[in-house]
Amino acid sequence: MNRKIYHIIFLLTGFVILSSKSCEPDVDFDKEAWLIAEQDTIRSEIKEDFKSEYLWGDRLMVYGEKAKQKLLDFADYLSLYSGKNIDTLFKQQVRDMLYRLFYEKDALVELSVAPTNITGKKPANLNDLLGRIDASNYQSVVFAVSDLKTLEPLHMESPERYTGMLGCTITIFGITASDTILLNETLNTVKILTTRTKKQFGTGASIQIWQVFLHEVDATE
Repeated sequence: MNRKIYHIIFLLTGFVILSSKSCEPDVDFDKEAWLIAEQDTIRSEIKEDFKSEYLWGDRLMVYGEKAKQKLLDFADYLSLYSGKNIDTLFKQQVRDMLYRLFYEKDALVELSVAPTNITGKKPANLNDLLGRIDASNYQSVVFAVSDLKTLEPLHMESPERYTGMLGCTITIFGITASDTILLNETLNTVKILTTRTKKQFGTGASIQIWQVFLHEVDATE
């Protein structure tokens, strides 16, 4: 496991894995500051390119990189959401942020928090995954993305829609009071989508802006 995974585990549980020499973070996790920073990022992103009718060249590359960041955010948000000790309001805020990463609320997400030797990979939507996380017996579940790459750059599917595909490995750990258990490690393809959506700024009229979304997370055989 890399340093970031250890850090997430520490933030969620306070559990330090003694075999690691790099798992001693000294920064307290400020939930309020984290939420404010994430919301500021979202506001900044949705104000970009709102006047553009089409996306070309460099702008498509930018949105492709934003999609990669959203996939990393997806793993981090799931890890935070899974913590059994987080308060109800914060959990709901993280849940809402997870849904906003996807174009559709019932997006296909082929990830399982059950050990591979107990149940195989089964197609599920995002809501199903969150329900399984809620029902798990682990103190927390940590999701980590690695080997992230662009398999298919964003390209025009229609004047209002650009699609592409990312590839990555998603590793899932279950955390108990005394152990860290590898639950699953799968190769995944992630469909991404950039389209214009209506957003309202302040009390003004809504306008059309470009946004990038995760569309589906598929497990490959």
